[in-house]
Amino acid sequence: MPETPVPASAAVESPRHGGGCWKWGCLSLIVFILAGGVLAWRLVDRGFDFASYGLHWLAELPGRLSHTHITETFRQEVTRVVSTDGDVLELATMETSEVVTKADSLTVFNDLVYLGTTESEIRVPVVYRFHLKLSDDWRLSVKDGRCIVIAPAIRPSLPPAIRTDGMEKKTEAGWLRFNANENLDKLEKDLTPMLEKRAGSHTQIPAVRDNCRSSVAKFVRTWLLRESGSDGSIKDIVVIFPDEPEVKEAEAAAAKLPAHPVIESPAH
Repeated sequence: MPETPVPASAAVESPRHGGGCWKWGCLSLIVFILAGGVLAWRLVDRGFDFASYGLHWLAELPGRLSHTHITETFRQEVTRVVSTDGDVLELATMETSEVVTKADSLTVFNDLVYLGTTESEIRVPVVYRFHLKLSDDWRLSVKDGRCIVIAPAIRPSLPPAIRTDGMEKKTEAGWLRFNANENLDKLEKDLTPMLEKRAGSHTQIPAVRDNCRSSVAKFVRTWLLRESGSDGSIKDIVVIFPDEPEVKEAEAAAAKLPAHPVIESPAH
């Protein structure tokens, strides 16, 4: 069978085409390397911290791959509405950080075998408020330009306000006890009644007594000057509360307690 001759031009063109692709590939690689080198040099020149960027990128990676949807709902069921009849004069507030603990110890065989103690603790910011009732007894007397006021008793406003955003809780069971969570739940349930008792204790009210005294003096001053048409003969006011021992000798007490000057407000 006769062979078909191949044109010389075709045999030459094929290798030439392959060499051109190889040259363009090498040229592209060189350009890419140069561009990358220039970019890296610019980043280093500007003080770019690759380690920090890498750690930051890794830290944000879970957030880039996930989406969080938070839904808040609020439902209200009114169980009680009580009117104060305009009979409450708020005097002072006091913010404290309360720490309440509950310890539960267990022994058996007439205290011969100790099985451990479970301890729970709650630390929470609390806002106490104090007031008096306007309908309670007031006694006022004026002598030598001084108004002596025996005001009603200071009362705590119940229940105290608990700041749950600052609440911290911890609990630990004894070595043979398994009631850590139950003990903490019981402590949290009893928290409000415990704080209510504490609000009216003999340590809380004395801490706010001077602030309450100042509030009552401002109230009496406004009442005397604006409502009763005082002629300006009253120069200062001394406030005494009924649980103070000096109440039986009001005039003698007035010389010992701080006086609140009466300064007439400009007419409106």
